[in-house]
Amino acid sequence: MKEVYDVIVIGAGPAGGQCARNLAKKGINVLLVEKFNSFYDNNFSSAGMSMQGFQEFDLPDDVIGQYWKNLSIQTSNELSIWKGDENKGVVLDFAKLRQFLADDCIKNGGEVLMGFSYVAKVVSNNQVIAQFYSKKEDKKISLKAKLLVDATGPARKVIYNSLEEQPKMEKSAGVEYLIKVNDQVYNRFKEDLFFFLGNKWCYKGYSWIFPMSDNVLKVGTAKMLDNDKTKQTESLKQITERIIKDYMNSENHELIDVHGGVVRSTRKITEAFYQDNVVAIGDSISAINPLGGEGIRYALRSADDVAIHIENFIKKGKNTFAVFRKKWRKKYLFTWRLCLFLAETVYKEYPDEKLDARIKKYGSLIDIDQLINIVFEFKFNKIFRRIFSFLSSRIKAKFK
Repeated sequence: MKEVYDVIVIGAGPAGGQCARNLAKKGINVLLVEKFNSFYDNNFSSAGMSMQGFQEFDLPDDVIGQYWKNLSIQTSNELSIWKGDENKGVVLDFAKLRQFLADDCIKNGGEVLMGFSYVAKVVSNNQVIAQFYSKKEDKKISLKAKLLVDATGPARKVIYNSLEEQPKMEKSAGVEYLIKVNDQVYNRFKEDLFFFLGNKWCYKGYSWIFPMSDNVLKVGTAKMLDNDKTKQTESLKQITERIIKDYMNSENHELIDVHGGVVRSTRKITEAFYQDNVVAIGDSISAINPLGGEGIRYALRSADDVAIHIENFIKKGKNTFAVFRKKWRKKYLFTWRLCLFLAETVYKEYPDEKLDARIKKYGSLIDIDQLINIVFEFKFNKIFRRIFSFLSSRIKAKFK
């Protein structure tokens, strides 16, 4: 271990790993720090992605858990299936993805430190001293850098010193079960991204089934959190277990893991992107699609976008992080607010009968490529231009 680095990236998720990988390729002296001793200790992300998204980041096929061809949506009373004749996307193996990014960082001259949690920072003389602690070794260390990168996710532990300093956040909670099932159950879901919508399944949220290899399925539930307690009679775990038992008919599965947590994001991307020799990326800047929950793609994008600004800071002594924030907000702010508006409308306001009718109608009007363009790429075709125009005017009026 060195005592001084150009950059220390804290958090080795997709954003942190991709950032460290990029900086190492640029010849920047970078250290990537991960609090877990192994990437398999927190292998928790659902990690669904379109093929276009996967091909964007020069990732190897080794990080793919399974390909998917179809998109299925089960509402309270209707099942709509959009079928593809070829692979339309992937479900990533989250642990293998992060291991690859860390290994590629090392391959290009960077370093990786496992098993150390971030504790605190002290800024002094254009340097920042970061303190870390290893529970396994019962050891504290202090390392110096010109810049820290906060890739700690929704916690935003590095750029903010406490929760009280952070702007108002929208909160969502999720839980996911990793289960191994028999051939009959697996064959039913192995080629689909499968979603559940409607109050029958989850009030103010949605559930999913995503395939992995070797008869493994990811089954989860997520919902928006607010002060409305009506109709919230089941926990997220109870909803997920009901889907596994009653819908999937898989009582005799092998339970591999249960994981979950809370996602905190700002409605208008108002959090700090840079302050006190710390720049934030990934979920620390709300880089997650509010409509479908897709986060990995945008975490990786934030790491790619920030690389030139870190290079300016380290090699040229120029602080251009305000430009990074401005460009990111210009690119995503309206889309994010529109997605949040649509999510709140569908999850909170649509009665089951209306949702049944809408999904059934769209199932006959659009094909899977059009649906992927809407959900993953935000490309609205002619059918949705009128709806898009109407919703845009409403959201602009609402947030004016």
